[in-house]
Amino acid sequence: MDGLVLIACTVLFILLVVIPVMSILAYRRSNAAREELSRLRQRVDLLEQQLSGRVVSEAPIAQKVALPVDSPEEVISPEAAVPQPEPEPVAPEPVPAVPEPVPVNVWARGAPAVAISARGAVPVPERDDPAPIGQAGGMVTSLVRWFMQGNPLAKLGIILLFLGLAFLFRYSVERSLFPLELRLVVAALGAMALLFLGWRLRHKQPVFALILQGGATGALYLTVFGAFRLWQMLPMSLSFALLLLICAASVGLAVLQRALSLAMLASLGGYAAPLLLSSGGGSHVTLFSFYLLLSVGILAISVWQHWRELNLLGMFFTFGVGGLWGIADYRPQYYLSCQLFLIANLVIFGVLSVALSLRAQKKGRRIIDGVLLFAPPLVGFGMQYAITQHLTYGPALSALGYGAFYMLLAWGALKRFPGAGKPLVLAALALGGAFTTLAIPLALSARWTAMAWALEGLGVLWLGVMQGQRRMSYSGTGLLVLALGSALWAMTDGTTALSVMVIFAVLSATWLVAARLWRRLPAPGSLVLLAGGIAFWLVALWGASDGVLNKGIPAGVLGLLALSVWGWRYMARRLHWRALHYAVWLLWPVMLAVLLWQLTIERQLLEAGWQNLAWCVALPSAYLLLNQERRVPARLSQGLHISLLWMILLAAGTELFWFVDALPWGMDAWRIGLPMAAGGIVILLLHGGIRRGIWPLRVWPELYGQWGPLPLIPLLIALLVAGNMHDGRVIHSLYLPLVNPLEEGAAFALLGVWFWCRYVRPRLPVTVTPLVSPALLALAFWWINGLLLRLLAHYGGVDWDSESLWNSRLIQTSFALFWMLAALVIMLLATRCGSRRQWLGGAALLGIVIVKLMLVDSAGGGGLARAIAFIGVAVLVLIIGYFSPLPPKGAKVFSEEEKP
Repeated sequence: MDGLVLIACTVLFILLVVIPVMSILAYRRSNAAREELSRLRQRVDLLEQQLSGRVVSEAPIAQKVALPVDSPEEVISPEAAVPQPEPEPVAPEPVPAVPEPVPVNVWARGAPAVAISARGAVPVPERDDPAPIGQAGGMVTSLVRWFMQGNPLAKLGIILLFLGLAFLFRYSVERSLFPLELRLVVAALGAMALLFLGWRLRHKQPVFALILQGGATGALYLTVFGAFRLWQMLPMSLSFALLLLICAASVGLAVLQRALSLAMLASLGGYAAPLLLSSGGGSHVTLFSFYLLLSVGILAISVWQHWRELNLLGMFFTFGVGGLWGIADYRPQYYLSCQLFLIANLVIFGVLSVALSLRAQKKGRRIIDGVLLFAPPLVGFGMQYAITQHLTYGPALSALGYGAFYMLLAWGALKRFPGAGKPLVLAALALGGAFTTLAIPLALSARWTAMAWALEGLGVLWLGVMQGQRRMSYSGTGLLVLALGSALWAMTDGTTALSVMVIFAVLSATWLVAARLWRRLPAPGSLVLLAGGIAFWLVALWGASDGVLNKGIPAGVLGLLALSVWGWRYMARRLHWRALHYAVWLLWPVMLAVLLWQLTIERQLLEAGWQNLAWCVALPSAYLLLNQERRVPARLSQGLHISLLWMILLAAGTELFWFVDALPWGMDAWRIGLPMAAGGIVILLLHGGIRRGIWPLRVWPELYGQWGPLPLIPLLIALLVAGNMHDGRVIHSLYLPLVNPLEEGAAFALLGVWFWCRYVRPRLPVTVTPLVSPALLALAFWWINGLLLRLLAHYGGVDWDSESLWNSRLIQTSFALFWMLAALVIMLLATRCGSRRQWLGGAALLGIVIVKLMLVDSAGGGGLARAIAFIGVAVLVLIIGYFSPLPPKGAKVFSEEEKP
């Protein structure tokens, strides 16, 4: 039953693995054949074109040759368009056609190599050599490639032969047909016969012969293993010696015949022999010594024949078995032997094998085997970390030793092979720098690691820029980014404010210097590094403020930044660094952020404490920068000026709001009048400064006049509309018309709004300009009505509530007379100016008065009152119609300058 299961597994393996792999490889080969056919066709086309060109050039040039239909149109230069005098006819001479050189991008991937001989040879695209699979793929790909090359059917037959012999041995054991000793001797003799036959056929059928030799070698391995492990017929020392002899003989045969497959099988048996023979109680020194002997053997083979797959197999078994043993059985007392094993194998696989691979390559090709170069040190350092982590600074010193080793390797390769060893030098330098960099975090905390990496990255970047090595520059920049990551990691561990200041100050300095260095490279990295350096400086200022101040940290940052911008400005002028010069304007967004923080979070400005004196440094610095900087773009300058004014208005307005909000009960008139007065006074001061040419208003007068008061205008209009509902009385004070906080504030507000509207009216669109004056008159009319209402209510003894005010005959009659008088004045002025629009506005107000008289004033009276009201209104309308008739449509409105 077990035999059937084994046969079934073998068939499934062939169906699911072997056949699909063979199909894939066959598909890849068919694609390669199609590509080769396409390249041959292109080559034939080029040859035909060149041949036709030669035939045309040898014919006498008697007339112009017509251009082909698909040829591009000729581009005529301006000089060629000028008519030139025709030259005298000259006897034509046959000129051989010289093909124009085709521009080839030598940096393009897969660019064809063009060879031009003295006779004008045809540019033939050179066939690209297929890259070895071992270079592009991994170990599994290499092994699959090895299996599918040569005679895969013979290899499969050997595998099936092994299975058949295994079944035969099992059957003989179960049936006890032959003695055990005889079976082993027959197996050994059969394997030796296959080996002899393979050696005899090495010239006639080399591939088949190698397969037979490999199968014989495997059979010998299994025979010795079975005799020792299964039936205990051989002692361990003799078994080990036999396996070593088989391995050495097989390797010798492989080298003599240049057979990679045989060498792979022999090495596989050699590496597997200790594992197969071990009973679990052997010495690790013996195991490592045997593996080291095998590794030296592989290295010796590489002197005559370099096989990458063989090196990969040795590296896999050496580090793989060593790692598995270390995980299970390593003890600190084994440190010395393990350390020597690591050093030896690192030198063998990571250095000598790579050097021999370079030597074995074709002349002019220096391709570094990345797996052999990078895998041993990386895997080896993982083991090194495991065996030294119990020592103080053990991993750090190990990383430093690895870095020093590869630095010395780079120096030695550069001295020994100045031209051919350049790839190895660069790779060794990269490994040395990486391990040296890794030593820092292994020895120091995240804080010191961040600063050390920042300084190291700056040094590497400087060397890369000075030497024109872009990869080195990228490496240095990557270290700067790693330094930032280490700094952020240190922040998560609860660092002190002083540590934050020092770490980010170092980061800021290094990133700013790196940004300066990147200006010499054609890449946009300078701006990114500059932005990072400025941001890190802000974090450092935050740390400094946090260490000194108990509260008000943003104000401390603002004060320090106001001093920092002068240092940036000085360095930008000295270094002619325009991007750093723009960094001084960072003071504006920081001022806005600090102001919003204080207004929303801390909710205090003037009462924030002595640390708020930072505004006494920031505001003068901002205005001094605006005064001294002359070469600022117009849009930027306007934004800086207007934003600074608005920030000042926001701070002053919020502080005023907090002040009036804290007033006691009965001070509502002050609560409304003070903001109106303050807003109006600000507008008047701005326009007065513009008129007198005071700096900074004279820099952008239209900006300050039109956009500067813009945030105040909606606020003032809202206060004028809502404040008119207040009675204007102040507790414990006598109410006087026009001389009270409400009316005085309204007067300043109306005056400010009027000044602003008069200034912006010429700059408004034509469709909006006619609406400005009616809007101002409506606002003034609204406030005058409120003033009259407060006056009548106070001195007429009317309570300030809607029902009492509406039912007062005094107030209703007074409003009717006031509105009639206003309508009369508006219509008279309209008739004098010849404005139909104003006249119609006055007529509309008069109509409102008439409706009010009929619906409101005469609603409580009898018929006589209503008759008197109608007669009075009619008389007023007749008087207005006599003195102020409707102006004609064609009347012209004269301005003051146009009047005669």
